[in-house]
Amino acid sequence: MSPAPKAVQLWRYPVKSMGGERTDRLFLGPSGVVGDREFAVVVAATGRVLTAKREPRLLDATARRHEAGAELILPGGRRFITADPDADAILSDWLGQDVRLRRQTGRVHTVEEYRKDPAEPSSLSTFDLPAGKFVDEAPVHLLSEGALRAAGARHPDGTWDVRRFRPNVLLSGPEADHLLGTRAQIGNVLLDITEATKRCVMVTQPQRDLPKDREILRSLVQASAGSFGVYATVTRPGTVLLGDTLAAEDVAARELVR
Repeated sequence: MSPAPKAVQLWRYPVKSMGGERTDRLFLGPSGVVGDREFAVVVAATGRVLTAKREPRLLDATARRHEAGAELILPGGRRFITADPDADAILSDWLGQDVRLRRQTGRVHTVEEYRKDPAEPSSLSTFDLPAGKFVDEAPVHLLSEGALRAAGARHPDGTWDVRRFRPNVLLSGPEADHLLGTRAQIGNVLLDITEATKRCVMVTQPQRDLPKDREILRSLVQASAGSFGVYATVTRPGTVLLGDTLAAEDVAARELVR
């Protein structure tokens, strides 16, 4: 019997599409990881959220949680906090367009992005994010070391760095697909593992020391129709610590027993 998977890395991403930070604990509330995707860069002219699918340079910036919200570090080392009165001007100057840094307030936000590739303007589309979070689908994302190893074996020339895939929890052990449809406890948190994570062009984008690699997505599409990792919702809030073990049970089977 394989050992239960453990949390070997914990991540949060205070600003949508920017690099995140590793931590030794995550606090999960009913709507997901506290401090995760709390802010987003919004195009001033449209009010729509800007993501790295349309503006890959966002991935070259890093965001860390700060008592005033988040601290941003731009390429070259410039640092400022989200509460800085010049934050919008600094970001606008860096990106070469008028943008605003916005905190999530509970309302629905619209994203405008290239769903396939920025080189294909016809692929521009819009969609609404879930109310209350700057996440595309679900509030918690899990990936496994086994999935990274298996994917790397299929495309050994690729750099299968966890930063490309932006999970909140990286687990030890095999691929996480077997967790779908289960209720999992990790730390004192209960998660419902709801769906596979469908990948898009974002995983191919360059960021800091990681090169652009379209074959990353092609290989995932060929192997698993583009799925890589799993999404979850929070059933019982709490804290996950680095090294916590994940234990899952089949929700459907449990219901049949009752």
